[in-house]
Amino acid sequence: MKILICGLLLLQCPAQTEPNVMALNEVDKELEQNNHSSSHKVLAEFTAKGGIFVRMNKDTAPYPLAPGDRVFPACSGGNNRSQTLWNILLPYTDKITLMPPHATCYGFDPYNGRSNWQRTQHTYLDDEFISWAGRPKSQKFGWDIFMELFSKEQASPEELARMLGYYNVEYYNPTLSPGTRRVYITFAKNGHIHLHRLSQVNTSLENVVVLLFPLEDLINHPLPEWNTYPRSLKTYVEFAKILKASLDLSRLESAAE
Repeated sequence: MKILICGLLLLQCPAQTEPNVMALNEVDKELEQNNHSSSHKVLAEFTAKGGIFVRMNKDTAPYPLAPGDRVFPACSGGNNRSQTLWNILLPYTDKITLMPPHATCYGFDPYNGRSNWQRTQHTYLDDEFISWAGRPKSQKFGWDIFMELFSKEQASPEELARMLGYYNVEYYNPTLSPGTRRVYITFAKNGHIHLHRLSQVNTSLENVVVLLFPLEDLINHPLPEWNTYPRSLKTYVEFAKILKASLDLSRLESAAE
């Protein structure tokens, strides 16, 4: 019942009473339809293996990133939310290892057993990211490896296996120095996919954190009070303010002094 109430109240449940649940509209339907991949089950498996899941509600304390962290920004298509986060964290790459944005739902990781990239083939000629960031967007994780498949209608079983194996090792279970913390920062229903994939390929999730921001793509669908158009400079400015207020970067800043 509490999770249902969360969904009906548009994700405004108090953090102190519901810190580690997903609301109804934060569940990937393709995984939920599989009894083995329900949001309750994957979250239980993730925490049982030692993973830390934090839902970044409005009243959740800013989450601290630390020197030595490996940080994985991700969103549905790897185009907007994760690119904004990537640019915010780019000045700290001498203190953290910042991975390229990941297109969780619409990229080359066949989390649902099929190819997904056809749903994200678009070019925004009116995108003002460069005006905000002063640099182009990052290439997405793994796209340099699989871009040759982008023009195909669907992947063969062999290609699906190749993509799945790549993301299993390089993204969800990379070989790192002992004690290195992996921090996956994601949005809305993509958190469900991250929990599923991390549990699927790891025997232990010690030093693995998933931060879930219950935020839809406000770059493509700006809030009315922002009084602006999709992908404008202002959308990036306003969305960056939300992210910066929810991340504690003080340890990265002090380490630079």
